[in-house]
Amino acid sequence: MSDYKTDDEKVEELKAWWKENGTSVIAGIALAIGGLFGWQYWKDYQETTAAEASALYAKVEKASETSLEQAQTDIQALQSGYASTPYAAIASMKAAQQYAEKGEYEPAATALRWVVDNSKEADFKHLANIRLARVLLAMKKVDEAQTLITQTYPEAYQALIEELKGDIYVAQNKPTDARAAYDKAMLGAAGSSSELIKLKRDNLGEGT
Repeated sequence: MSDYKTDDEKVEELKAWWKENGTSVIAGIALAIGGLFGWQYWKDYQETTAAEASALYAKVEKASETSLEQAQTDIQALQSGYASTPYAAIASMKAAQQYAEKGEYEPAATALRWVVDNSKEADFKHLANIRLARVLLAMKKVDEAQTLITQTYPEAYQALIEELKGDIYVAQNKPTDARAAYDKAMLGAAGSSSELIKLKRDNLGEGT
C-alpha cells in the first residue's frame, strides 16, 4: 500500500480534525486578534493620556508663576484624572515646594502626602517622604518627621536622610548625634548641599 494518502483521505482527516479542534482554533485566533487590537488601544490611550497630562502640567507651570491658587484647579485635575502619570506627582511636589517657601506648611504637607499615597514611581514616593519630613519638622512635629526617615531608602538618598537626621537631632537638642549625622551626610553630598551641611555642622562646634 502506498505511503501517500489520496486527496479525499486528506480531506476527510482534515474534516475530522477540524470537528474536534476547530472551536479552540477559532478562539485562539479571536484572542490573538483581540490582544493585538487591545494592545494598540492601550498604547493609543497611554499616548493620549500622557499628552493631555503634559498639557495640563504646562498650564500649572504657567499659572504658578503668578499665583499658586490659580494653578490649584489644574493640579487637582491632574490628581483626579491623571494620577498614574509623572506629571501629577511633579505638579504636586512643585506646589508643595511653593507652599513651604511661603510658610504655608499644611497645604504643603497635603500635597506631599498625595504623592506618597498615589504616585506609581518609587523615586517620587521617596523624595516626597523626605520633603514631607522637612515640612513636619518646620511644623514642630519632630516625632512624625523622625518616623518618616526611619523607613528604608535607597543608597542614593542617604545623604539627604543623614542631613535630615541632623536637623531633627538639633531640634531635639542632641548636638552629639547631630554632628555625627552631618558628618555622614557630608560624605555623600556634593556642591552647594555639602557646603550647607558643613555650615550646619560648624555651627554646632566640636563638642566635648
